[in-house]
Amino acid sequence: MSFFGKALASIGVGSAKVDTRLEKATYRQGDIIRGEVFVQGGQAPQLIEDIYLYLVMQYQHEGSEHEYVIDEFRLTDAFEIGVRETQVLPFQFQLPYDAPVSTGGSPIYVKTGLDIKMAVDPSDTDGIEILPHPLVDTVLHAVEEVGFRLSSVNFAFDKFYSRHPFVQEYRLAPLGPYQAELDEIILVFYPHMSEVDVILSLDRKAVDLMSSMEEALNLDERIIRFTVSQKEVEHTTTQLQAKIKQLIDQHL
Repeated sequence: MSFFGKALASIGVGSAKVDTRLEKATYRQGDIIRGEVFVQGGQAPQLIEDIYLYLVMQYQHEGSEHEYVIDEFRLTDAFEIGVRETQVLPFQFQLPYDAPVSTGGSPIYVKTGLDIKMAVDPSDTDGIEILPHPLVDTVLHAVEEVGFRLSSVNFAFDKFYSRHPFVQEYRLAPLGPYQAELDEIILVFYPHMSEVDVILSLDRKAVDLMSSMEEALNLDERIIRFTVSQKEVEHTTTQLQAKIKQLIDQHL
């Protein structure tokens, strides 16, 4: 390989390429992501210092777009890739239980980055869909059975604790008798392996002078915290529905 060829590779012309292939494209919070990274050598041997997999999402906040790294995983130690050589590196990693759920306009993807010394580092991105943890789905279904309908999933900033810059708020509109007392309820979830911590916020309607003043001062919300375990809903959600209804009624 000529000096000119090596120089071209160092600026990204004819250098190594990377292609990540995932086992599938849809996962739930806490699932294992499996796949393979294909590294194709270029016009000159190159030292690959590191290969990282990044779990990345994009979101809008205050009128600008942000790229946020949810988590990162180091795949391999340094190795050399020869001219036109192909190396296949299998991998697996666990999605964090608190990984954000996919929503419209906020893509989530796995980004693969090769760290090549003295060269333009190649990268590859693969979009994925993240669905809620099964217990989150169970709680949402139970709340809907009590008398609510999911209306949206939004980002909230600096409102509840999270290791991320945001939490996801599940907003549900009341149906039936609750329409007279509530504007909406908001759920925030903190999933774990076999249980989920839930924050339930009640946004009460202004029905008299006192409640109108509370609404004007943003004092009309009531916060409820509870935990749901896998064992608790193993066979039926009837008891969970009764628990949620009792908690809501107590705080109206």
